[in-house]
Amino acid sequence: MVSFNRVILAGNLTRDPELRFTSDGVPVCSFGIAVNRVRSRNEEVDFFDVSAWRELGETIANYKKKGDPILIEGRLQYRTWEAQDGTKRSKVDIVADNVQFLGRGGDPGDGGNSSGGQARRGRRDDEVDINESDFDDIPF
Repeated sequence: MVSFNRVILAGNLTRDPELRFTSDGVPVCSFGIAVNRVRSRNEEVDFFDVSAWRELGETIANYKKKGDPILIEGRLQYRTWEAQDGTKRSKVDIVADNVQFLGRGGDPGDGGNSSGGQARRGRRDDEVDINESDFDDIPF
């Protein structure tokens, strides 16, 4: 049987990223993402908890804040634990492998991406007027 666990989500951060460190000193960033689900007449929102490890987590914590748009590529992780009152709890989280920082509409300075934890600030090129008569000599 073939197994495949991959998820891609684009949405907005629901809270500021929280950077913590494991007992071994490994950084992990936790944050929430809201993804709009558009139906014919109404719009619903799905909320997901996301974690990003090591350099990727540090990059997100340093550059993103509540409300910022982001694209996440990662995997689903199911975990269970016992609460303080003795009840068993379970949850499905997203573990991010790659992220891309998305720009807000009309904000040319907020672009860039991160892949595997390497932050690169992007730039948005100025719009160019295209004159279709320039393409008259193209053979197709």
